[in-house]
Amino acid sequence: MKPLFFALALAASLSSAADDDGPEHRPSCSVDVRALDEAGRAHPARQVSVSVVPVVVFRGTVARQEEDAPPLVFDVFNPRGQRYQVLLATPLVVTRERDGVGFERTSRTREARLAVAGSSIAWTSMYGQWRVEPRLEGESRACGRPEFFTIRP
Repeated sequence: MKPLFFALALAASLSSAADDDGPEHRPSCSVDVRALDEAGRAHPARQVSVSVVPVVVFRGTVARQEEDAPPLVFDVFNPRGQRYQVLLATPLVVTRERDGVGFERTSRTREARLAVAGSSIAWTSMYGQWRVEPRLEGESRACGRPEFFTIRP
């Protein structure tokens, strides 16, 4: 009787551990690819030119983010599929004015920037389709869909 009870207890603990890692318990996140224009505003972009665009901006959000949750990071992969860089996403600060008084508000949106013009990407002609994946720091798997963008001369 004891071996049967032990086997049932072990099976129950394994199934509950598997449930904790299930998609309903893992936060989901997203990433959006943007490029800075000459005025410093970020616009959605799928193709960027190293001769025109100085920086590619990644903006992401995390659904169900608890206060003690790990920060959002972006894994950036070059056209060969190799991890080029890991970027820590920081909260986007929005400056507004109300009744003539300026104030800042921290957005749920997180942002990181990848230098393009004048970087090793331009120096070594790493042109082609790039990929960025959002994930939580310390996790090995992405928490959202990857986004693709092309860097050209």
